[in-house]
Amino acid sequence: MKKLFFVLSMLLGSFLWAQDLKVMSFNIRLQLESDKENAWTVRKQDAIDLLSYYHPDFFGVQEALPEQMKDIKNGLKNYDYVGVGRDDGKEKGEFSAIFYDVSRLQVLKSGTFWLSETPEKHSKGWDAAYNRVCTYAVFKDKKSKKEFLAMNLHFDHVGNVARAKSAELILRKIKELNPKNLPVVLSGDFNLTENTEPIKILSQNLKDSFHYSETKHYGPVGTFTAFNVNEIPKDRIDYIFVKGLKVKSHRHINDRRENLLYPSDHFPVWVDLQF
Repeated sequence: MKKLFFVLSMLLGSFLWAQDLKVMSFNIRLQLESDKENAWTVRKQDAIDLLSYYHPDFFGVQEALPEQMKDIKNGLKNYDYVGVGRDDGKEKGEFSAIFYDVSRLQVLKSGTFWLSETPEKHSKGWDAAYNRVCTYAVFKDKKSKKEFLAMNLHFDHVGNVARAKSAELILRKIKELNPKNLPVVLSGDFNLTENTEPIKILSQNLKDSFHYSETKHYGPVGTFTAFNVNEIPKDRIDYIFVKGLKVKSHRHINDRRENLLYPSDHFPVWVDLQF
């Protein structure tokens, strides 16, 4: 009887583990030598070590330039990515890519669209300051065999019209890309606090994981630090929205480097989800 109970416990534990999905959103801060001690060339190994330590099943990055994409891809084991540069649809400009653990997830479909009036081609939308993109992938979990839609983006930091229109576009694209009504994970740097109209638009159809975690949020409430280690950030502008998934836990990772500086000017957002 004890042996049977042990086997059943192991099977149940394995099944429950296979239902968990660990996700991160991480604005890594683009490479600028003017950042001095916070330049990517100085902190990149710390950022890669953080990603390796937490080992999310998939994670979305923002502000990642082509060389930074190569650094992350080469620095992590068993990860690949989907996504393109926002300025030419290939390798030019910042990526809002999705990296995924190839041992856990299989890409069934993927692509990138622009947050603009012409989302099918590289373009700048409405009153935005820059081209902005959303990368998506329909994944199949190799363990649970379940499928889901993942999306990752970076909203403009200036254009109020662009951010509101981008929120509306995201909701339309979810319907278009997800005819099977699969679970959805939307991650990104939204450059907005939660009391703003675009976040309210998204929250009408998606759940802000910060508010739906089964356990209390862990870490500072804010996510944008500007590399300032002397103040606790107050502004939460990085989010992970979900639909059709339980949020087991939610965290803002405020780990520091060996020199006590931050690995980026944003805290990574971490969620433990369950199908």
